[in-house]
Amino acid sequence: MALMPVSQVTPSVVSSEAGSVGRSAGASPAPFAGLVDQLVGGAVQSNTQAQAGVQDLALGRTDSLHEVMLQVAQADLSFRLILEIRNRLTDAYQEIMKMQV
Repeated sequence: MALMPVSQVTPSVVSSEAGSVGRSAGASPAPFAGLVDQLVGGAVQSNTQAQAGVQDLALGRTDSLHEVMLQVAQADLSFRLILEIRNRLTDAYQEIMKMQV
């Protein structure tokens, strides 16, 4: 997984069900929703690669323990990033709800 600066991240297409909520027809998906979609997609992909690598190592198809460990560490880091983003968003939402209007 290559790391890109935030300015180079392009929003991906949100599913039609999620994209149609609160938007007029023809409107592009919100940049934040696209970013989250891209992060989750990357985490799923790295998790799938790590699982395949572990399975290949267990079945003897590969003997590169180093590469498998890197794939597992990358999947773990992707998951922790998404978890931290979720925690920060939850904290921000709770702070907003505490504000008096």
